[in-house]
Amino acid sequence: MIYLDHSATTPMDPEVIDVMTRSMHEDFANSGTVYSLGVEANQKIEQARTDIARYLHLPSNFNLVFTSGGSEANNLFIKGISFPDRKVASTGLDHPSVTEAVDSMKEFGNEPLHLTKFLEQGRLCVDAVTALKENRIRLLCLTHVNNELGTVQPIEAIGARLKEESPQTRLFVDGVQAVGKINYSQKLWEGISGYTLSAHKFNGPKGIGLLAYDSRLTLKPQIHGGKQQYGIRSGTLPVALILGTAHALKLATARVTQARDRLKALHVRLVSGLKQLESETPELEIKFNSEPTQDWARQSSAILNFSFAPVEGEVLLHHLEEGKIFVGLGSACSAHSKEPSKILLGIGCSQEEALCSLRVSFGAGNTLDQVDTFLQEFRQAYTALYPAFRSRVVST
Repeated sequence: MIYLDHSATTPMDPEVIDVMTRSMHEDFANSGTVYSLGVEANQKIEQARTDIARYLHLPSNFNLVFTSGGSEANNLFIKGISFPDRKVASTGLDHPSVTEAVDSMKEFGNEPLHLTKFLEQGRLCVDAVTALKENRIRLLCLTHVNNELGTVQPIEAIGARLKEESPQTRLFVDGVQAVGKINYSQKLWEGISGYTLSAHKFNGPKGIGLLAYDSRLTLKPQIHGGKQQYGIRSGTLPVALILGTAHALKLATARVTQARDRLKALHVRLVSGLKQLESETPELEIKFNSEPTQDWARQSSAILNFSFAPVEGEVLLHHLEEGKIFVGLGSACSAHSKEPSKILLGIGCSQEEALCSLRVSFGAGNTLDQVDTFLQEFRQAYTALYPAFRSRVVST
């Protein structure tokens, strides 16, 4: 099996499984109870909070809230700070849990500001800050590493410009795809008010996410109940998931430099291989939707999205699946939709290009030999499918 869809999810690291297995045996008590078993479970949770804050280089004024995943964490901050009438802006090139949370404000007459015209190759131009100030935007939502394209937003530059020109605008960042791809530093957090993570994107468990937010802000809870987690998110805390998340984050942040070198090599091999296939195959025309650059400040080498009209991506995906090669179409949360990717349309792709595309996303365990095998199987599948799709184009 060759798994090339790490943006959708990642396999759990064996060390994380060991940590969680031990915790499920030992830490079954409710961490909200006052007897020793519960107190010990709570102490482990608080130690995990401390460790996570250290791995991320979080400022001391930030709180960490555990959620059920990245989608809940995104909704918790966006709605928690903006509902019902604080104006929100976004690029429109975000995960559905961001775009739909932002658009939900329309129900209350709170029309969001979409910043499409300020995008350059999917990145927000810092000059957009002027528009935020003019429109009295209270919250700007960005995605640190785009889940379909791998585009890296200039978070530090935008945060600095906001602080200077539009201090009333808070910056929220969906960081779900960023762990293991970027280096976290104290400087990163200077302009950020809220940031989210999801453990299963960095070889941790599913069912748990994180919201890191400036504790000086007032967030309205989306789940009411037992007043856990600063009164922001009620619910009994899953000790094993929390410990597994902390350990996965420890491994991912420690290995980031080594991982980036390996991902860069895989990315170079894939891009050059696709270009070679294009030169050798008259009917094949590759369009790179991700910028094929090695500049990590602009583009993550872990993700490459490309189009190959007229063959549809989903059909080609299933042909690859027959050979036990697994790739993605885009956001896994939208994979069952027959509509073209809104992100690809948002960067200027035609409907045909958006439908005739694949996303390859690398992770731990991928090798150069696997890239070569993918290229070989991709060429065979495309060549076999092309006549049928070409005839459709000719007949229309």
